[in-house]
Amino acid sequence: MSKETISIVLPTYNEKGNIARLISQVYKNVGKELKEVIVVDDNSPDETWKVVEELSKTRNNLRLIRRLNKKGLPSAISTGIENSTGDIVVWLDCDFTHPTEMIKKMAEYIPEYDIVMGSRYVEGGSDKRNFFRAIISRVLNILGDIILNSDVKDLTSGFYAVKRSVFKNIRLKQDGYAEYCIRFAFDAKRKGYKIKEFPYTFSDRKKGSSKSYNNLPNFIKNGYLCVREIIRLRFSGR
Repeated sequence: MSKETISIVLPTYNEKGNIARLISQVYKNVGKELKEVIVVDDNSPDETWKVVEELSKTRNNLRLIRRLNKKGLPSAISTGIENSTGDIVVWLDCDFTHPTEMIKKMAEYIPEYDIVMGSRYVEGGSDKRNFFRAIISRVLNILGDIILNSDVKDLTSGFYAVKRSVFKNIRLKQDGYAEYCIRFAFDAKRKGYKIKEFPYTFSDRKKGSSKSYNNLPNFIKNGYLCVREIIRLRFSGR
């Protein structure tokens, strides 16, 4: 493991049932390289922020950023990145779909690589969600890879370890959900950053409800928005 420090960004909205255990796992699995954990909460109605506020009393490097207006996932991640200080910035979903035990393993590939992303679609990775959601996501990512010539198999990963210097040249798309992932990979490839995909197993959340795919209409809507982003990037390049 490199001696570079790691900042963990956790974007939350109604994750009261998960956040305390997730934070505990992050501390356990990252260990001494952990510089800080930054929770960016969009004023969750279930008061996720209160749980984090209480935990921060006993963990000096746990920071809460409570935003009184809901601004969405990419914006929350960007806020966390802007307020982080570690050499490596990691972000992941807060519903245990992204395994915290992978964080150190991913960070080990930096600085050899600029970006390490958790990937369901390289050898050793898998998607354990229901068949319909898994197959649609797989097809979407295959098409995206072909259309954008990205050489990235999991364009909608959402699980990243990134060298801090990358953010000097790339800013996350501020709207949408999975679209920001597609744009991030596209921009990184275009600007010559080295990307490694690290295999992991993705599964459905155990507690709470998905913010983007909690019903069929939302699933279809977000799939459409991803396709639109892929086409826009292919033909406009920006």
